[in-house]
Amino acid sequence: SQFDLSIALTLSSWPALTVAVQNSWGGPLSSEKRDWFAGAISDLFASQPDSIIDVEYLEEFLLQVMIDEFDVNVEDDSGAEIASKIVGLRKLTAQGDFEVVDGMLVRWREIEARVGENIHFQREQGEEEDELSEQMSDEMEADGDVEMGEAPQLVKTPRENFVPKVDDEGFTEVLSKRKR
Repeated sequence: SQFDLSIALTLSSWPALTVAVQNSWGGPLSSEKRDWFAGAISDLFASQPDSIIDVEYLEEFLLQVMIDEFDVNVEDDSGAEIASKIVGLRKLTAQGDFEVVDGMLVRWREIEARVGENIHFQREQGEEEDELSEQMSDEMEADGDVEMGEAPQLVKTPRENFVPKVDDEGFTEVLSKRKR
């Protein structure tokens, strides 16, 4: 239905959820969790009258799922914005107005065509960084750091067998492991 599509598109536009999915904070199946999340919201609206589900109720639900499923504590009030948008879209789609949803779909397709879904933040060391690290090591040597050779190998020495001390009365002296 158009309302289900609007939920999925709204969640896809939520930066907190997008970053969580792109970086697999919800595990290797984060993308599927996002789809499940949209279905859970749709089920929430289907199982309860619209009068019960307001922006605050939906925001609480959204934030709880973000914490439980993606380990993300959203504190930037974006949850309220997304909840408000979904509640507004519910009213529009219930009245048969799908113009906003169609516009959202067109924008989403444009963004997907430009960017793609699999953006991952990772650092790769390039040639410039290699040169920079060599330059820094040269500077450190010039600052008085001395180039050292290899450290000598550690040699295992045989441990002496511990012989407990027994006093004149037959008692054994107890020593800590460090003093043995």
